[in-house]
Amino acid sequence: MYTRDIIERGGSWIVFLIVLVLGLSTAFYLYSLDRYSLIYFGDAASHLVGSRKIIDWKDPGLEQLGTAWLPLPHFLLLPFTLMDPLFNTGFAGLAVSLPSLALTCALFYMMMKANLSNGLSLVAFVSAFIYGSNPNILYMGLTAMTEAPFMLFFVSSAYYFQKWQQSPDRLKNLICCSIFISLATLCRYEGWVLPVFLISFVTILTLKKKISKGNRGYAAIVSIISITGMVLWLSYNEYQYGNPMKFADAEYYSAAFQTVNRSMHETPILQPANVLTVYSITAIIIYGPILLAAAASIGYILYIRSHMDINKIGGLYMFLALPPIFTILTILLGISEINYWLNSRFLILLSPLIIVSVAPLLRGLMTIVKKRCGVLAVLIGVLFVFQFTSPAFGVVTYLDAKSGFLFNVNPYAVQTGEALRSIYDRGNIMMLTGSAQEHRIMITSGIHLLQFDEIIESSIWKKSFYEPWLYDKWLVISKEPNLDGVKTMKYWAQEKRNELNDHYRSVYENKYYEILVLR
Repeated sequence: MYTRDIIERGGSWIVFLIVLVLGLSTAFYLYSLDRYSLIYFGDAASHLVGSRKIIDWKDPGLEQLGTAWLPLPHFLLLPFTLMDPLFNTGFAGLAVSLPSLALTCALFYMMMKANLSNGLSLVAFVSAFIYGSNPNILYMGLTAMTEAPFMLFFVSSAYYFQKWQQSPDRLKNLICCSIFISLATLCRYEGWVLPVFLISFVTILTLKKKISKGNRGYAAIVSIISITGMVLWLSYNEYQYGNPMKFADAEYYSAAFQTVNRSMHETPILQPANVLTVYSITAIIIYGPILLAAAASIGYILYIRSHMDINKIGGLYMFLALPPIFTILTILLGISEINYWLNSRFLILLSPLIIVSVAPLLRGLMTIVKKRCGVLAVLIGVLFVFQFTSPAFGVVTYLDAKSGFLFNVNPYAVQTGEALRSIYDRGNIMMLTGSAQEHRIMITSGIHLLQFDEIIESSIWKKSFYEPWLYDKWLVISKEPNLDGVKTMKYWAQEKRNELNDHYRSVYENKYYEILVLR
């Protein structure tokens, strides 16, 4: 009985610690296979570099945040990126994403335990581990990508939204919900629809007089807290670029620009059948039978309406469905894209809706089988079979990251970074590669960021660009640079190569890159 009480009272911490150990074990295993496995995503490398540049750079400051990516993940990464062993291996990303993943699992446990079961909550444990043990979600919890922090704040807001919905006059829960929504809006743009929903929902409850008269004004004010993250980002863009919506159409860096410049961009635009087909197949690949169980459970909830008031959870379902719906709409409008493996990580946003749907189904099954533990174990096992066997066939988020890592110039960027590390002695290094390739080379070289002289289109104002031999001992040139480095590369590698050769000599070359050093 004592052990039972410990598990009952500390279940969320047990979930947190198990997921933490599982994540660390997986991370070290992947690192033993390939030391770059945690930075396969090009964006992960860029997040790490972008975070460290806020402080550790020749021109540090908030302007290093750029405009395309929301800022909060970079601030969370910052203290860890300043530690070279964590920065160069990608473990700085794990230091943020893995605790985020484990805390999200603990929140799922708390949500399910409080609302769907009594006593020792097997349902709550299963629900939490459906999320934490999914290998596609687990891999994202080991990287410097933004999904894990966003999911932490999104699920936190859903947890408090559910608590507030059950007691609308308990404004403490609404305050917490608004704060976590604001934090979510500073992680990923899919969160920007949440404040609109919350403010609308509060307004509706006010009009229906579900909130007591004395609390209605306070509830309206509290709900407005949810938009503070959006206001902050819009204000930053206005101050820094003179355009509050700069992030939406930033040349080279915005999601819309990158989508338009991909070869497959015409397939999903305004073609819902194509989008829903790809989205559904990718969802099945990631979640397997869990997705089917979730769909069945929604019908089950409606069937047992007398046991569970659908009106009490309808708002939660709508809340959880908003980010996935937002994702589908952006794909339809050509702002973002998904193509099975490519950007399969977007399907992680669907997981809360699936888990909240599966939990009541599992509870209903427990009621049916009652104390027949063997049957119950088999039923629960079915939910996890796909998760534990899918690594043998391929984890799509991992495959997406690795295929990008091995695509086109990227493996040669790694080779160039390693070559630079082996021959570098001292001096500054001019990078004529474009930003994304530059970030891979920086991390794999292990050379301090202060030694790099970034030259992209936005930095041709630098004196070093026109007379690099006076400032930079080394030059790294990409033969197929990123779009933001095409003009700068052509200026020196093609138009003025003879002048460059008067001052530099080539010391390394592969299919896509060349390293030069002062004569």
